[in-house]
Amino acid sequence: MTGEEQPKNEAPGMSLEQLVRLKKEVGQSINYGNSRLNAIQVTELQRMDATQWAKVKRDYHEWAKGMRVNVLVLLAIAVGGIILWLYFKNWIGIAGAICAVYAVINICKREGHREGYMDGYDAGFEGGVNRALGISDKEALEVHEMATEMKIDDLSVAALDKKKSDN
Repeated sequence: MTGEEQPKNEAPGMSLEQLVRLKKEVGQSINYGNSRLNAIQVTELQRMDATQWAKVKRDYHEWAKGMRVNVLVLLAIAVGGIILWLYFKNWIGIAGAICAVYAVINICKREGHREGYMDGYDAGFEGGVNRALGISDKEALEVHEMATEMKIDDLSVAALDKKKSDN
């Protein structure tokens, strides 16, 4: 020995592989809220599937129809305003520039509405799942951390299994 310290084994008689498998089993046995679901199962429930997102998009488009002006009209106003501003260098050009700025601001506002609608719907969905399962805000943060750790544990166990099968 060259004087290097050997790693201490806090669990005598257990190999690294056994410790990783034990950690995975412990992670899977922790339940959250009033349910018998572990962190990965809770995060799967919190995630919306493609059909649910399709419904959200349809609902958004229905809601957006209620806005006064079509996006294509706003784009036409913006392009027309820019052309007027470039062609006329008097009050007509200034009015065109103001119309173009107004149209661009409205388009950006609509994009913000869309993002807020989608993000709000997603957060509300996740919050509804948490409330239905009786998961507190503190537990919700822990669920995401534990789900990440459990995914890493799954990858570690799969790598150990592959290494064992290769030998």
